[in-house]
This record gives sequence, structure tokens and C-alpha cells, in this order.
Amino acid sequence: MNDLPFISIINPIRNVERTLETNLKFLLDIDYPKDRMEIVFGDGGSTDKTVDIISKWQKKYELIKLVIVPNSKSPGEARNAALKMANGDYILFTDGDCAPRKDWTKKILEPFFKDPQIGMVGGEIHTMRTNPNNDVEAYCEQTKFLMVSGRCLLRNEGYYPNITKDLPHEVNGNIHSPFFATANAAVSKAAADAIGREFWHEITSEDVDFSLRILKAGFKLYFKPSAIVDHMHRVTLQAYCKQLYGYGFGHPLAVQKHAKDVIEMQFQYTPTYITFVAPFPIKGIIYIGDFHFMHVFGLAFIINIIQTLFTGNITIWLPIWLALFGFFKYRYFSPMLRLDPKSKLFTWAKIRYISNWALMKGGFKGAKTFGVIYLESSW
Repeated sequence: MNDLPFISIINPIRNVERTLETNLKFLLDIDYPKDRMEIVFGDGGSTDKTVDIISKWQKKYELIKLVIVPNSKSPGEARNAALKMANGDYILFTDGDCAPRKDWTKKILEPFFKDPQIGMVGGEIHTMRTNPNNDVEAYCEQTKFLMVSGRCLLRNEGYYPNITKDLPHEVNGNIHSPFFATANAAVSKAAADAIGREFWHEITSEDVDFSLRILKAGFKLYFKPSAIVDHMHRVTLQAYCKQLYGYGFGHPLAVQKHAKDVIEMQFQYTPTYITFVAPFPIKGIIYIGDFHFMHVFGLAFIINIIQTLFTGNITIWLPIWLALFGFFKYRYFSPMLRLDPKSKLFTWAKIRYISNWALMKGGFKGAKTFGVIYLESSW
């Protein structure tokens, strides 16, 4: 039993009283010796009952530790405070709205023992419903929101690809970017120390930067899908959109920090996407997919209608724009036909559309803030 490595589980939190009790119960139910682990919470300045809940559990379990960072500007800052207290040979990351499965620690540690060059391991993220009647949770579960499988075209267990060209799509934290969300990841002490044992001090995308720096330090990233954490998603559309806005805002920052000076255009129509790259004084990436084409041809149709009203001439382009608008609108919303119940098709379509706009708006704001060109992706 003492041969098992000592582990630290880092958990940044802020105002998570809705999910914290569940999170704690699952963490303490993990199949790992309690004398070989510690759970370190980094509170970023909660104003609800979060700290009180942890304090109550600390009275029962000595392995629970808490550090408070008042007015923390990001989860990364709270993680850094917790990292300074961590004593583990391996450091595992999750969040206060997550429920690690019983074998999570043993599964996520396995790859480290097979290859000493592995510096970081990430597991799969599934959904835990907290309300069977909540539409946002149902949508997230059925669309596999936050699932890692498929990132970098890797659907089964294996190594993530290395960064080869520092192109925007490699480093921005989107689908083809090799990183692990810290809702479910583990890092070796050696890898953490090699990059300064610290997340960056920016307000977002700290998990993307952390993963990229581990790769650039010469370590490997490994995907272990059987190491599962269940995520309790947002329960309101407003909160869900705020989360996506934050993702969109962070992507341009990662490009600004890690990409070389090129402009990249990606058409989202093959697994690898059709990509065009050219040197450019302002770095960035432009995604083109069904969401974009739907709006472009819809706008062209409206402009053509207005011209017709003023001139009285109906051109051949009017039905063409309408047909193209209809085609890409169908392509964009057709995945919603697979969601249940079918009677809520309009609800699923609404969530898809509004959340995609939230991602877009975050990207626009991030591009302006960090001085890059960035047009977010279509769902």
C-alpha cells in the first residue's frame, strides 16, 4: 500500500455551493488510500457558503486542505496558491463542479508508469445530471459538451501530437489543439517543476498554456479515456453562454502568446479541416463553417430583397441566395434532430444558436483585447 505514490488533488473553486457537496463525496469515495493523498482547495474569493462547506468537511477529514485567494482573477491564480501547498509526486486536477469516478486516480496514473516521458495525462469528461428536467443539462449531455474524445483526431487511448509549426489552430485551445482541461488532468511533479510549477497569470486559457508549456519542455501528453470525471454543467442558458463567452475570449489570447506570425483560414468540412496559411503582420485564425455561411447567404438574400423593393427587378441571385441560406441553415441545425425529446427541437436549436453566438462574441472581444485576428468556429 505504501508503494503507491503520494498524490495531491488540486481543486480551484469559487461560489460552487450548488455542486460542492457532491464533489466532496465523490472525491472522498475515490479508491485510493487516504494516507497517500491530499485534497487541496484553492478558493478564489467565494461569497456564498462554499468556504463554510469545506470547513465543515475539514473537521472530519485531515486530508482536506484549503487556501483562500481573495478576489482571485482566474482559476489559474487559485490553482497556483493550491500548487504551492501540494506535496504529491503526482498532481491531479479537477473542479468543484466535477465528480471523479471511483477508479479515477488509478486510471489516470497508469500511463506515467509506462513511459517516464509522459508529463501530463488527461481523462474523459462525461455529464452528471443534477436535474432530470433541466434543458441546458440535457442539451450538454446529448451534444457531449466538454468531451475530450476527438480532440486532435484522437478518439481512443494514446499520445497527443506534438506542436510542430506553432500555427494558430495548434495553440488556440480549440478542437485540434493538444491540451487537457484541468477538470480532468494529472501532471507529474517533474513536468510541473520543469515549467515553474505555475499556471500563467492571465485571466483565461491557463489550462491551454499549461499543457503547451509541458509539451515544449520535452514531455508528452497522453489521453486516458477510462479515467473519467463526470461534470455538472451549468443549469441556465445565461450561465452556459457566459462559460462559452469565456472560452471564446481566451482563444485569441492563446494565439497571441503561442502562435507564429501567420494568418490561417480553416474550412470546417473535413476531420482535419481545409487549411490555408500565409505570413501576416497580425497573427490570427478565421474559421468558416455552416454557422458563418448561413449568415452570409442570409444577409445576401436580405440585401437582394431590399434591392428588389427599390428597383422592382428580381434577379437570378435571389433564389440562389435563398437556396444557399436554406442549405446551410439545415446543415447547421440538423444535428438537433437527433436530440430527445423531439418535441423540444426548437429549444435545442435555440440553445445551439445562442451559445454559438456567445462563443463568437467572446472571440471578437478577445481579438480586440489581445490584438489578433480571430473569427470563432461554427458548432
